[in-house]
Amino acid sequence: MNLKAYLAVKSETMRKTMRRLGYLAGALAFILAVLAFLVIDAEPWVWHKIATPQHYLAMTQNILHSTAKPPDQGKDKVRNIALTEDDLTAVVNYALTRKKLEGFAQATIFEKRMVILVSIKTPICADGCFLNLKLIADDAEPRAFIKQVKAGFIALPKPVVRVLFWWLTHTTRLGHYVEMTLPLLQQVRIGDGKLWVSLNWDREVLGQAQDLVADLADKERLRLYYAKLSEVVGQTQSRRFIGLSALFRPLFILAKERSDAEGGNAREENRALLLVLAAYANGKSLEHAIYTGMDAPTLARRDVLLSRRMDVAQHFTASAVMAMSGQREFADMVGLAKEFNDTHGGTGFSFTDLAADRAGASFGKMSVDTEESARRIQAILSLNSDEAMYMPTIKDLPENLSLDDFAKRFGDLDSPEFLELKKKIENRILVCPLYQ
Repeated sequence: MNLKAYLAVKSETMRKTMRRLGYLAGALAFILAVLAFLVIDAEPWVWHKIATPQHYLAMTQNILHSTAKPPDQGKDKVRNIALTEDDLTAVVNYALTRKKLEGFAQATIFEKRMVILVSIKTPICADGCFLNLKLIADDAEPRAFIKQVKAGFIALPKPVVRVLFWWLTHTTRLGHYVEMTLPLLQQVRIGDGKLWVSLNWDREVLGQAQDLVADLADKERLRLYYAKLSEVVGQTQSRRFIGLSALFRPLFILAKERSDAEGGNAREENRALLLVLAAYANGKSLEHAIYTGMDAPTLARRDVLLSRRMDVAQHFTASAVMAMSGQREFADMVGLAKEFNDTHGGTGFSFTDLAADRAGASFGKMSVDTEESARRIQAILSLNSDEAMYMPTIKDLPENLSLDDFAKRFGDLDSPEFLELKKKIENRILVCPLYQ
């Protein structure tokens, strides 16, 4: 075969290959279009949220708080909880909010069946299109089972659901979550208008579940900031102290670099940064939680200072983490209650600690409030190591006040004198460049 004939054959083969690829792409596009037609709806199955995201957050936290209480010592290590329709609705809506999905959910329970409807808005249509999901679960011994999952007009029967669940648990991180969660569940039943859950409260099982909690906080991201903190602390000349701003700047440089990368999320970077730094400043270790089965970098122990004081750094970072979870008002209340409690035989009421609490709460809220505010903090603190950017002066604030001293000078927490000094502290925080 001469060269011309060979090239002709190769060219024809290429054309056939391209034609087949074109047919395959067209068939795939057609299948996707049909699936989109069957799955995407113009109207949501759930029309509106019953309450605000803050309401669902509060309800979910209350559920978790009540569940977290262990049974009495000496009794069976089992914790029984009952979730109503409102409880389940709150949990699912909170999950949608956490995943930053614009959607609504509604749970209903009748007799021995639970139905959860979810409507998620998609960007496919200009006027708004919805991915509508329906999950049906029936009661069974010892655990209820998912009978059917429906997406739009497509209903997945029980055998298909089982195959899909098996695939997800063996090919995605969901498998690890299921592996960690199942030992906690002794029974899951449906009846009397509630989802009944019996939790195994064995210490060993709970210890294994802590690994799951760390996973949800994104271990990989936490490890990055832990390693960076280890590097920065290891380079310091002082063997005892290190300023908070000396840690802030290199950590926020890293946060900014990661946020500026494609797909970066400044709020999540700030969240991980503050979790690692607050644990370190308050003498807590995250090593065992985020380096399970791995060698952790050596993190030398230093006392972290803010305004040249260790207690101020501890108050600031602890309040920042608390406010970061959406509990700024609660952080303020805890700080005030703690200081007033110290007048009863403690170190005494300290307005310096109160200022650190309030500044830290403002810092934590701004760090994760919006993507814009998160990036603004990164931009400022990656270039500036002056703590006056985020912490007001506290040198002239009274502290170590006993109960009698506090009563003589301020009377009570509603007195004009106390409110005036409290307002003075708040104004000092507001004029810090970072909060303007």
